[in-house]
Amino acid sequence: MRRATAGDLGRLQQNRDFEETTFKIARKKTRELNIPMKIVDAHYTFDRSRMVVTFGAEGRVDFRPLIHVLISATGGRVELRQVGDRDIAKLTDGIGRCGNQLCCVRWIDKFESISVRIAKEQSLPISAEGLRCCLWFEYEQYRQVNKLLPKIGELVETPSGAATIIVGHRIKETVSVRYDDDRVLELPLADVVRNQPSRN
Repeated sequence: MRRATAGDLGRLQQNRDFEETTFKIARKKTRELNIPMKIVDAHYTFDRSRMVVTFGAEGRVDFRPLIHVLISATGGRVELRQVGDRDIAKLTDGIGRCGNQLCCVRWIDKFESISVRIAKEQSLPISAEGLRCCLWFEYEQYRQVNKLLPKIGELVETPSGAATIIVGHRIKETVSVRYDDDRVLELPLADVVRNQPSRN
């Protein structure tokens, strides 16, 4: 480890310029060769011994024709590396559904596994597009609330008497209840007592 010299910084800039050129060539040739892949990054090792081109694709693809083109263009060793959808998002940047920059770009260093079970716990539609990183960070809170949340149709005790659960509001940690006189109130979970089953 040492401080970068002026020569190092000059080489770094040359590498960046060459990376951009290679990136454009890779994208253009991918279209021309009709290879079903998306080029998302091109990175030169500092010593210029290897160019790493990162791409995304549905399943495995035959990228040998592209390798030959890139070797001719760079005059050196080229490695193609396939990554998943979340890695593509991290490399290309973007805005999430929340309106903020993607968490994987801003601060996430390691991707946790997002399963269908996590989406179900949060009552979200089950789809590959819906399995996002943020679900992991909200999962434990939803899991704890779901343990406390009465089921729809369950009879509970409230400060105003017995009532039936009609809606559970997980984020607000409240429930809506209906009384025998058809009154409907929204109450905090702390104000609701679940009836314990009798034991013989």
